[in-house]
Amino acid sequence: MKQISELLETGIYETLTIEKKMTVGDLLKELNLENKYFGILVDGKRAEPNTIITEKSEVVVLPHIAGGS
Repeated sequence: MKQISELLETGIYETLTIEKKMTVGDLLKELNLENKYFGILVDGKRAEPNTIITEKSEVVVLPHIAGGS
């Protein structure tokens, strides 16, 4: 998981396997991503920091995508 922040900077998304029940906020702290801007999907739906994730949850970390005019 050390590579997550590198992946976020490159614009590649990452799917994570969760090993224990926690909140999205806990996961962000664990990954050192709590002060970065990006999207988190849990089971295909947008998640908030208080969203509970379990071992059965599919968690996708999406990098911030900027652009447009």
